[in-house]
Parts: sequence; C-alpha cells; structure tokens
Amino acid sequence: MNGISLEIENGMFGLLGPNGAGKSTLMKTIVGLQQPDQGSINFNGIDIVKNSTFIKTKLGYLPQDFAVYQNITAYDLLNHLAILKRNE
Repeated sequence: MNGISLEIENGMFGLLGPNGAGKSTLMKTIVGLQQPDQGSINFNGIDIVKNSTFIKTKLGYLPQDFAVYQNITAYDLLNHLAILKRNE
C-alpha cells in the first residue's frame, strides 16, 4: 500500500476489496494491533499511533476470522470480553 487518506463519519463502515489489497493490514493498524511503517492515524484529534490504548476504548473491530473458545456460550463469551474490555 503506497498511502491512504481517509475520513470516516460516525456509524458503521465496511471495507471491501480483493484478497491481498491490504484491508486487514489497514484495520490492524487503525485499531492498534500493529504499528504503521510511516505516517500517522488520528481519531478525534488524538494520535493513535502514539496512544493505541485510546482507540481501543472507542472503536469496535470484528475481523472476518474471529476465533473463540470452544464450548462457550455466546453469553459467557460476551461477558468475558466485556470484563477484559473494562480492565483496559
């Protein structure tokens, strides 16, 4: 990816493109799971490359392949994730 400039308004956003286009890489970088090679990412004026914890409290991200614990109910999984999220 040579560069991207993007402004997303409030609400739900979908990112579409062919395999290998960089969608997963972009999303992992936006949500702070990996560092960008260069540039900056700002969310409401906060540099989330320098403060990746901030974006994790504001943004929900569900990747296509989301592995969960085996033999756990949906309720227990959501409760577990809520507890983890509260402790960040």
